[in-house]
Amino acid sequence: MKPILEARNVSKIYGNGRTQVMALDNVSMQLNAGECVMLMGSSGSGKSTLLSILGLISRPTKGHILFQGEDVLERERIRAKLRNAYFGYIHQDYAIIENETVESNVLIPLQYASQRPGRQERQRRVLRALENVGLDWALKKKPSELSGGERQRVAIARALVNNPSVILADEPTAALDSKTAQSVITLILSFKEKGTAVLVATHDDKVAKLGDRILRINDGRLITNEKMTKPDKKQLS
Repeated sequence: MKPILEARNVSKIYGNGRTQVMALDNVSMQLNAGECVMLMGSSGSGKSTLLSILGLISRPTKGHILFQGEDVLERERIRAKLRNAYFGYIHQDYAIIENETVESNVLIPLQYASQRPGRQERQRRVLRALENVGLDWALKKKPSELSGGERQRVAIARALVNNPSVILADEPTAALDSKTAQSVITLILSFKEKGTAVLVATHDDKVAKLGDRILRINDGRLITNEKMTKPDKKQLS
């Protein structure tokens, strides 16, 4: 199977000299359409850095990122277009625009869709995305009026509103209670059945067992690639 997203020999270095930190060290991995991969590692292991590079948000110090077989790092305009049109990114820190309504935040990916839907269709998709995370009542609210868990769900709705080809989720259940976390993971995994490639960074063993594979990262290096032969479909609670 040809991967939809691939990292080849990717390294990321922060700082210089004595303060230099190797955040990623020669990482190679593939993500296939219709597959859910769980990325596990402790805080500071490199999970968020890898997701940011795979999501075409930041650049590696060296290495290559391929989307649908094409090396995309050297073409800035292509990167931006692909990121907005085909990627759904769930940030660990939410990355919500504070002075905009929930509706406006979730609407953002649709403004950059490869085939931008009409106004009514955009509104319908935003409402459906918020309904899927139980926040349709918050359509006209500002982020400051929401709890941490509710803000996380806004970020999730925004990432999924465009029916992306790739979903990259950085600790998507960290701020959620177990019941909401179960519904959110179920929603994210439902996109796999549509052929979407899903990569979830998590420290939660219960979440990780729902994936097809588990990648483990430590000190910026991938150390294992475990195939889940019998994914556990039980509740997270």
